[in-house]
Amino acid sequence: MRIVLLLDIFFRVKKLTHLLLDIEGTIVLDKKYTPVPGVLEWFNALAEKGIEARLVTNNTTESPDDLYDIMCQRGFEIERRDLFTCMSEAAERMIRQKAKSCFVIGVDNVKKYLRSRGIEPVESWKADAVLVGLDPTLSYGKMNTAAKAILENGAKLYTLHRNRRYVDENRETVMSSGPIAAALENACMVKANVCGKPDRKFFLSSIKGWDIPREKILMVSDDPFADLAGAKKLGMKTCWVLTGSQKDLAVINKIPKNHRPDFTLDSVTEIPI
Repeated sequence: MRIVLLLDIFFRVKKLTHLLLDIEGTIVLDKKYTPVPGVLEWFNALAEKGIEARLVTNNTTESPDDLYDIMCQRGFEIERRDLFTCMSEAAERMIRQKAKSCFVIGVDNVKKYLRSRGIEPVESWKADAVLVGLDPTLSYGKMNTAAKAILENGAKLYTLHRNRRYVDENRETVMSSGPIAAALENACMVKANVCGKPDRKFFLSSIKGWDIPREKILMVSDDPFADLAGAKKLGMKTCWVLTGSQKDLAVINKIPKNHRPDFTLDSVTEIPI
């Protein structure tokens, strides 16, 4: 049965020449960026096979430049232009909306990156924007400061993404940024600007320059709810891999049928090239 399934995937996927690849849980296993077994040989062979690949990530802990360096150090042969992150998207949107200061729920790398883009991180409610990312030191006090900035200073709420959970450096599944943003939305009765997957604008930015029908693009991720459902809504083909935080096949039943993944595989390396 599995041989028949893989043959079906082979003939359907071989028609696709452009890949969008999630990073964590898809081509690396954890926050130590341990490559999925066999993925380096698979990934580094894509270009010679005539397949274009771009990395699209909701990483909230490394700046885009640092993440690029890490991926290269791990052995992935990529170009900087082929890496799209929610952090750079957030900065671009704040700049367009003329934000000069930001209260950050996130790690220091986010603050340093914003400062490099001309947006000053502040530790008070008197901020033009509130940005939600991954924050291991999250506290009730920080949440109250963020809420006060939104309610009393008119700060716009941004979230790097809506992911529910992720796999940390100890291979433990832990809560991600999405629930934090949802709490602020509920408390302040506002909608956050989502700067990563599955936001439509983020996906459209990541495929810019690919002058091909969207159904010829395959999005691959370990998250069938956000990443893959979002890509599916834009007409892309989607593949769910079981190397990340979502491994229970039964969760598919919680997704509307027209948004479910086209393929489900144990590893990205099973995608034929």
